[in-house]
Parts: sequence; C-alpha cells; structure tokens
Amino acid sequence: MDNDYHNLGNSLQEIGRFDEAVAAYKKAIELNPNFSWSYHSLGDVLLKLEKWEEAVAAYKKAVELNPNFSWSYHNLGDALLKLQQWKEAAVAYRCEIALNSDFAWSFCNLGDALTKLKHWDEAIATYLKAIEIDGDLPGIYEKLGYALGQTESDLNLVLEQSQLQITPENWEFYLQLGKNLAKYDRPKSAIIFYSLLLTNMPNCAEMSGKLEELLQQQEKCVSVALEEDRALASSRATVAQKPDDCWSYYNLGAVLSHQKYWEEAAAAFFQAIEINPDLPWWFYYNLWEVLVRQNKLDQVENLCRQVVAAKPEAFWPYLNLGEALTRQGKIPEAIDFYRTVSFKQSFASIISNRIGKMPVLQADTGKMPVLQNWNLKPVQFPNFIIIGSQRCGTTSLYTYLAQHPQILTPIKKEMDFFSWHFDRGIDWYLAHFPPMPPGEQFLTGEASPSYFDSREAPARLYSLFPEAKLIVLLRNPVDRAISQFYRLTGLNWEARSLDRAISDEVERLNQNPEYIIGEEPGNYLARGRYIEFIKNWRNLFPKEQLLILKSEDFYAGTAGTLKQVLEFLDLPEYQLSEYQNANPGSYQPVNQSVRDWLRNYFRPYNQQLEEYLSRDFNWS
Repeated sequence: MDNDYHNLGNSLQEIGRFDEAVAAYKKAIELNPNFSWSYHSLGDVLLKLEKWEEAVAAYKKAVELNPNFSWSYHNLGDALLKLQQWKEAAVAYRCEIALNSDFAWSFCNLGDALTKLKHWDEAIATYLKAIEIDGDLPGIYEKLGYALGQTESDLNLVLEQSQLQITPENWEFYLQLGKNLAKYDRPKSAIIFYSLLLTNMPNCAEMSGKLEELLQQQEKCVSVALEEDRALASSRATVAQKPDDCWSYYNLGAVLSHQKYWEEAAAAFFQAIEINPDLPWWFYYNLWEVLVRQNKLDQVENLCRQVVAAKPEAFWPYLNLGEALTRQGKIPEAIDFYRTVSFKQSFASIISNRIGKMPVLQADTGKMPVLQNWNLKPVQFPNFIIIGSQRCGTTSLYTYLAQHPQILTPIKKEMDFFSWHFDRGIDWYLAHFPPMPPGEQFLTGEASPSYFDSREAPARLYSLFPEAKLIVLLRNPVDRAISQFYRLTGLNWEARSLDRAISDEVERLNQNPEYIIGEEPGNYLARGRYIEFIKNWRNLFPKEQLLILKSEDFYAGTAGTLKQVLEFLDLPEYQLSEYQNANPGSYQPVNQSVRDWLRNYFRPYNQQLEEYLSRDFNWS
C-alpha cells in the first residue's frame, strides 16, 4: 500500500500536480516511515514548490535513512543555498562529493557556498575542479574570475593544494581557462593564468609567443580594469556614507553589473527597491536584467505585493509589480495589475478635467469611489506614437501632449513593445493604455524611442495599427550622440570613456556593416544614421502619417512645434503656462577634435537624409 502512494506521488509529480504529489508522498511516509526514497521524492517536489525549509527537513531524513545516496545530499545543499545557510550547504555538498566526485555541479555549487563564506582559496580550487570535469558549465568562468579577484594568496599554492599543477601535459587546460576568462570579461583573472603559464614553462618558445600575443591583447583591459576598480570603490564609499539612500544602492548595483558581479549587483538593486519601492523602477532595464539573471524576481514580487496591500492607492509599486510578474512570464496576472492602475489613472485624469462634477475621494473613507458606473471602455489601439529618436526631445514632447485635456496617457511613457517586447502579446501592450469613456473625443498614445531604429518595429506596428499617426524628432546627430553618452553615463549604464565607446562602435560597424544597431550600450554612431531608419518607416507608412520634426526647432520654438503636432493629431490648440525641459542633460564640453570627428562621420548620412526628404536640416 505504501508503494502505491509513493508511485502515485511519482505520477503526480511527472504531470506537474505538485501539491497532490506532496500529499501522496506524505501518506506513503505515514505508512512506511523508514523508506528513504519517499523522503527524497518529497524533498524534490517541495523544491519545485519553493518550500525550502520543508525540503531541507525531507532531505535530512532521507540521508539519515540512506547515507549512501549522493543525490539526497546534493538536493539538500540546493535547498540550503536557497535559505542562505552557506555552512550547512557546504557540508551537504562535501558529503555528496565524497560519494560521487564526478559531478561538476556539485563542485560548482560548493564553490558558490564557499564564495558566500569568503573562503576564496577553497572556492577557487573547487571551481577549478568543476571546470576540469565540465568546462561548459553556465557562469563558471565568471564565478571563478570573481573568486580570483578577491584572494590575495599565491595562486601557485592554491593550485598545488587543489592538486591542479601546471605541467607540460595539462598546460592547454590552463591556456583554455585563460581564454575563457578573457571571453567572459575577466581580463585580470585571465592575465593571472597567462602569467602562470609563462612562469612554469618559460622555455616553450611556441607557447610563449602565443601567450605574449594574448597578454598584449589584454593590455588595454588592464587600464579598463583599474578604472572599474576606482568606480566600484567610489560606489561602495557612497553607500557607506548614505546607507538610507536608494540611489546609492542603485548606482552600486549598476557598477557591479558592469563588472559582472551579478549576485552582489542583484542584492544592491533589491536594497534600492526595498528602501523606496514607490519609485518607477520599471524604467531601469539593467536592474531587471540582473534580477532576472539571479532569480530574484520572486523577492521583488513579494515586496511589491506587500506595498500594494499596505498602500492600495500607490501607483509605482503596481507598475513595478507588473514588471516583476511580466519578467517571470506571468503575463495574465501582470495584465490584471496594469489594467487596475490604468483604470485608476484614467479615472483621475477624467476627474481632473471635470472639477466640481464629482469628488475625487470619498469623504468618509478617503479612498477612490466606485468606478463601475463610469462604463470606461478598453482602448483598442493607440492614436499616435512618438517613435524616436533617443535624446531628441521625445520625453518633453510627450510631457506637453499629456497635459492636453483631450489626451489620456498610458501608465508608462515607454513600453518598447514593437522593438523589444513583442513576444508579450497585444493584450499586454494594450493593458497599459487608459480605458476611455464612451462618447468622449479623447486620444491616447505612447512614446518609445527604441522603435525608430528597430529593424522589426515598422512591420510589426503596421501589421497591427496601420492607421496610427507617427511622430519623429531628429536632432543634430553629433549632439544626440554626446547627449546619449552622458545620459547613459549618469545612469551608470555606460562605463567606458567617450573615445573608447566611439572606437569600439567603429570597430563593430566595420566588422559587420549590415548589423547597424548592436546589443551593447550606446550605439552612439548607428542611431544617428537617420536615413537608414527613415526609409524603413516610409516604406510602409505614407508620409501623411509620419510627422518628422527637427529637434532644434522644437527647442527654439516649443509652442509653435506643439501647435504643429496638435494640428497633425486633429486636436485643438492648447497653450501651456511653461514649457520646461522634461529630460535635460548637463555635461562638460567635449574635446573639439572628437566633435569634429563626429561631424565628419555623420556628414554623408545627413546629406542623404536631406536629399531623401527634400528638406534642409542645416546640421553643421
């Protein structure tokens, strides 16, 4: 009978009915409390349910009954890692390794526990053993590189203690190790191994030549590494001085993520959100990428849920929660939160245009009144989209349009749906837009500058909303590139110098001229080659639907440009009391030689743009 329940648990686990599987295994244990396999299987299901403490108890019982089954120790270690019980996790992995010394993940996970304990030398030796078994483990070189950067010990002694000495028979292993460390942005660690190889085998002329070449290739990385060390030290000092400032932690996380210290970066980013969850963290893409990478989204989700429950009138925590759910693939649940906050914002906007007709808050509760009777209808499509370009005034234009009494804005300015997030589906996209009251002449639209230079965005947008009106702002590409560089530097999304960033992009564009927009930060040159992107949009959308504005005209005569935009949208003129720059940038003047180089670079593209549009931009 007990085997029947155990087998039932196995079947339920296979088809994903985990809660029922737990009940079956517990029944099997009740009938036969000495069957270790039921405890082990129960622990497996509890791991999947993320019930770490219960899983630990199940695995401990399993190893008590059968101390010779290595997998119970391994999974016990995994559960203990989740509970951040580093010492106990290390003990569990060592027990497993004593039984099975050929499983690379055991050494890798043991290295993770030792890293948390700051046992650097032992962690290095453990990671090296993992690489010796399987050099393709995800993230292993980043982990090794991080540990190497923390220890002050003689690496030769560490290698001797781990019985991994450099010999003529295994030098290729260490050579490959150095190459991989360099590949995964660990140049300082790579140089350590290149130097060790030269020290241990100085008479091998052929290998010496190869290593010298590799070392020369790494020279420029050394100066970058020194700059990164200074940036990290400065960020840590700021956190020490301002331990209650969310931005000090955000900046630290950004620097750490640049240097591939993913776990520390995730912890810093989470601390920033925890200090002030009522900020638009959804905007900071590097933050979310790190949290995804380190599987920290569940913690962010739980924090945002607590804030929303305590402050149901909150705005940004709803969006941050929606972002956390979206990044976890929980799209339907994210849509519900987006619609909730969209509904609230739409209601508040309508109320602001009807002052005196209905109170915004109920006098007795101080809460939002019931909205059902307003009969607001979901948006079916955006009327207009500001498609770009970056650092050309899109935020200011969007801010001014949002103040028009006949425009209701979505909950986010930038959704990047047609460029980066098309896989999330049209329901996800439309959930960001405000529901509209019937019979009213309201318009809505968004502004995502990433659309302009996206290869896929024109066709995607045309396939869904072929009648949408599109607005483009184009700025002198020299000024645009410099402004974007300093904007990303201020956000800690860019760690290079301007000269280095430009030279890197020139090299990339020369190597692959067809791949205009790369994945690395910046694309300072490519994004200013406007003619290549304008053609993509004009190939699909008629010129009557595409309003192309010159940023310099917008800055110099904001009211006149806004009037032109409102005419394009068939809206009545609306004057604002002031036109304040919504996203200003400030920085020191760049070297004139750099500006001259950029001017020469962009000149042929500017000429092509003027000829194609039959229009002078006069960007000297």
